[in-house]
Amino acid sequence: MMSPAQNTNSAEEASPEPRPELTNAEKLERIHWNTALSGINTVFAQLTYFGSAFPLFLAELNFTNTEIGILFPFAALVALFIAPVVARWGHKRTFVTFFGFRKIATAFLLLVPWVQDQYGTQAVLIYVTVVILGFSLVRAIAETGYYPWAHEFIPNSIRGKYTAINDIVSRLTSVAAILLAGYLLALPLGLNRYMLLFAIALVFGGGAVWAASHIPGGAPRKESDGEKVSYRSLLTVLKDGNFALYLVGFGLVSLAAGPIGSFLPLFMKREVGLNESEVVLLQLGAMIGGLAATYLLGWAADRYGSKPVMLLGIAIKAVLPLTWLFMPRFSSLSLPIAMVISVFNGIADIAFVIGSARLLYVGLVPAEKKTQYMALYYAAAGLVGGVSQVLGGYVLDAAAGLSGQFLFLTLDPFTPLFIGVILLTLAGLFLLRPVRADSRFSFGEVAGLFTHGNPILALEYMVRYYRSRDERSTIVMTERMGQTKSPLTVDELLEALRDPRFNVRFEAMIAVARMDPDSRLIEALSRVLAGTELSLSTIAAWALGRMGDARALPALREGLNSDYRSIRAHCARALGAMHDSTIVPLLLQRLTTEDDTGLRIAYACVLGQLGSPVAIETLFEILNATDNEGARMELALSIARLAGDEQPFIRLWRQASLDPGTAVSQAISSFRKKLNNSFPGDLITAADNCAGAFARDDFATGSALLCQLLSQLPADSLPEVEASIIAHCAQELEDFGPGPLEYIMLATHLLQIVLPHLTKTQPS
Repeated sequence: MMSPAQNTNSAEEASPEPRPELTNAEKLERIHWNTALSGINTVFAQLTYFGSAFPLFLAELNFTNTEIGILFPFAALVALFIAPVVARWGHKRTFVTFFGFRKIATAFLLLVPWVQDQYGTQAVLIYVTVVILGFSLVRAIAETGYYPWAHEFIPNSIRGKYTAINDIVSRLTSVAAILLAGYLLALPLGLNRYMLLFAIALVFGGGAVWAASHIPGGAPRKESDGEKVSYRSLLTVLKDGNFALYLVGFGLVSLAAGPIGSFLPLFMKREVGLNESEVVLLQLGAMIGGLAATYLLGWAADRYGSKPVMLLGIAIKAVLPLTWLFMPRFSSLSLPIAMVISVFNGIADIAFVIGSARLLYVGLVPAEKKTQYMALYYAAAGLVGGVSQVLGGYVLDAAAGLSGQFLFLTLDPFTPLFIGVILLTLAGLFLLRPVRADSRFSFGEVAGLFTHGNPILALEYMVRYYRSRDERSTIVMTERMGQTKSPLTVDELLEALRDPRFNVRFEAMIAVARMDPDSRLIEALSRVLAGTELSLSTIAAWALGRMGDARALPALREGLNSDYRSIRAHCARALGAMHDSTIVPLLLQRLTTEDDTGLRIAYACVLGQLGSPVAIETLFEILNATDNEGARMELALSIARLAGDEQPFIRLWRQASLDPGTAVSQAISSFRKKLNNSFPGDLITAADNCAGAFARDDFATGSALLCQLLSQLPADSLPEVEASIIAHCAQELEDFGPGPLEYIMLATHLLQIVLPHLTKTQPS
């Protein structure tokens, strides 16, 4: 069970003045009382009606499968008739009162051995039926008050995460309860082992009632408190098509899941061969699976929406019956395999519970009509629960004689039940997919979050990011989140972009640049680019260019008109990296008027990167006027790009960085080896001599011979761009001699580029 928050005392509830809405601060202040309620009441539930021990108890009393199913009847339908009264009397008062009556009704189970001794087996069947009917009725009344109350005292912003925390607490107490039940059921006490379980459960039940009394809210509803709650208003809820579709889909999945909780323990005992203690211990697998996934699923529901989490749980539920059908029977492997399957069953259950409940409270039920909506939901859930138990028991009894083998499938009385569960679950999945979600994320998108990058490291770094104690550790975790390239970290990176610490924001820019394109990250970077923090705006432009997503183009194009030269330069370079050819006319026009050297270099390099041949003259002009070594080599690379693939030039540059003479010599020798005898002898001789000169590090002679070699190339057989670059290189080598390495590398690179054109013009 779930709940949480502050307290509304009796005087407040009886006050004629309507109580103001609970604030989130009030809810969070005492939300721990609902957590206590959930944990304590889970022990009561596991040791009585909702644990694996109870179906075994009923089976020991000789109830048939159908009778076991019908003992969990349709009491929830009472919600349709009492909801208006409950609202006027108070949701909290109703819940606490009848929650206490539940424990009183359960106490009558302790008299079962006495009734059996005094009146016989048939009387026991009637007696237990009456007790469970009474329990079901007061439970239905209590929960008619609880569901609208829970809508009030749990903040929607943390509902998924809080549900997960509540579930973790409940599962931990369940583990203790299951271990206790498994131990007690192994004792040779006959029917009294169950009585001992029920007695212990009642102690915890009393503690749960005490905890519930401390939860706030749930005051009586006044006529002035919004819409009047009436029986007619309950029926108008069905006009909400989205809610009605949810009810039908949810009902089908619940109809399929209902018999599993009651009859799966019997399947494990009768068909798989596990003993009673092992059957009860199987619940540990479900607890482990739930504990492992609960917080992650709750966090995912709050961040990415309820619907994807819900659909994940349903998808797993549809597959589980197949694993039960094909698992080994009466084998040493039966228990470990059943335990593994139980782990996934626990994951499926908590995913469905967290997703469906959060979607109901956050996305479907309007706060002003919570009583009507929740009453109809609870009644529908109870109806489906009753039908599922009866139907499940009937199917098992009808198939009691089924046995045999079909291919790899062992046929038994549970086979039709499991097949029906698969079909109903798939039908529910089909109906719930179009239900209007509470977020923009689809199931496929959320699933994709865990298949891109490194989700395991991403989750680890996210946790460590929030636990960072100083600026340095925050920076390190921000860097590492970007390195994972996982979309799970997008929200944390967005937060880091807003961090009040400059260095964290700066590191976040670099981390975001490593990520795959995401619309929210692109929007955030675009805002920084348009801001006034120049040291970050330039990095934002670089990051947008590195991500290379077309959604960043408008912001980068706008940045070309910035008042700041550094931003204009970075935006131009980013657009060049994204191959945005629309900016070519603008850059050409600005080169004619721009007098800033840095901007002229940036614009010229971008034009080379974009393959604009009209920039050749300007590139050489700026190259001749530039002294900075890095800028000169960038300009040379831009010219090389105009002639084709840049990789050979980069490879030559890397080799030349270590030994320029050898690198140039080897490149020219490679060119020479591909010349056949049909080429003029002077050209071949010039190539040989040139390679030899550079091999001896004689750059003066090598540059002169390279100039001669370029002059002997048949210009009319070369493409216009390559011919123009070669002509400029020859001229620069003639003018400057052995000085600039950039011209030597450009000329050597062009020899490799034009070689195919030369060989085409020569006879073989």
